[in-house]
Amino acid sequence: MQSDANAHPDRITLTTAVTGDMGEIHLLQPPGAFALTPASRIAIQTVGERHHLLSGNGLDWGSGIGCLAIIAARIEAVKRVIGLEISALNVTVAQQNAIHNGVADKVEFFLSDSYTPFAEEDRKSLETLRGQTNFILANPPSSEGDDGFAFRRLVLRGAQSYLVTGGVVFLSISYQYGAQRVARLRQEAPGFSYGGVLASSDWVPFDLQRPDLLHCLELYAEEERHGGLAYVFPNLEDAHGYVDAQTALAHFHRTGLSPLTRWQTHLFRYMGE
Repeated sequence: MQSDANAHPDRITLTTAVTGDMGEIHLLQPPGAFALTPASRIAIQTVGERHHLLSGNGLDWGSGIGCLAIIAARIEAVKRVIGLEISALNVTVAQQNAIHNGVADKVEFFLSDSYTPFAEEDRKSLETLRGQTNFILANPPSSEGDDGFAFRRLVLRGAQSYLVTGGVVFLSISYQYGAQRVARLRQEAPGFSYGGVLASSDWVPFDLQRPDLLHCLELYAEEERHGGLAYVFPNLEDAHGYVDAQTALAHFHRTGLSPLTRWQTHLFRYMGE
């Protein structure tokens, strides 16, 4: 994922190498607002590359500073996008970014806890998309106090109330969560078919110099110790093998080397109840 050199530390430009036919995206990113991660960059790339799958009305779950909603709004066939975001600062910045990128007439951002906006007017507006939504974009963070996957379950379960039959979800799920968790999503949120991986990074470090990712790996290891599904990382000492989170964490503490992962976006299609 490439971006132009920033002219200002609080701004970032995403070039057509990232957004495809959607053109350059210019984003304000002030201190304290959501900062683009490798996962969010793959999500942006997915919308640019797979824009033919998106049309009509859409939701951006956990919209951050608005990048996914904005690039989706650039698609001619898309009529309206609502971003749902729990940070008031992010909502303010996202609204500014929509204006700067010329899509304010197609995009709104609501201060919201998942699918529940805080303001009554916003709740009423979102209600008009119940059963009328053609797509949902979601790049959730890792959840706390569980296996890190809870927000992805929440996205799909909530999506059932909004999507039309045949509507799609672009859902960020990085490789280390493992195929078993992805397969279980269809049981945990019935009514969806799985369309596979839409876009993926190469193998890249799950950078444990980042405190947030180190914390995630520690939680993954704890989940395994309590009998949860194993996580999946390539074995750095055996090119043909894989290891779980506990082994990856122990290897990091022993060698200082971060494990590898792939940042990915997966497709789910709503087939109805």
